[in-house]
Amino acid sequence: CDLHDTADVNTDCRKLPFSSDYADEIQTIHFVEHIPRLDLENMFMDWHRVLKPGSKLIIEIPCLDKISQNILDGVKDIRLTTLGIFGDPRDARPGMLHQWCYTKAEITEALQQCGFDKVDVVEPMFHMKQRDMRIEAIKP
Repeated sequence: CDLHDTADVNTDCRKLPFSSDYADEIQTIHFVEHIPRLDLENMFMDWHRVLKPGSKLIIEIPCLDKISQNILDGVKDIRLTTLGIFGDPRDARPGMLHQWCYTKAEITEALQQCGFDKVDVVEPMFHMKQRDMRIEAIKP
């Protein structure tokens, strides 16, 4: 996580330092695309462990389905196309480049395989609706 000095906890978000059934909700906005794809399932399983039963995981990330359609439609705004896939190479922080860009089906399947239920892909609340997706999943 890219946390400020005022954070309550400074940790690697792929392995949370909390007990099982600890959190009422986990919300991550434009973070998952910065994690290597091979770390995804282990991270989701840890987040599943930390959430209380019935609690919600919320993820907002670029959506490869929307980005692909934007490219096919001839959209020229790189914020709606290539920056969503790769991140912005003009940002000097190496962690800001994207490691992966997910389709709706891929992210849904990964969450279901890690034990999440009621996985819904909905319109995002942050950033760009024309490019991004919001995933809401419940720990049974």
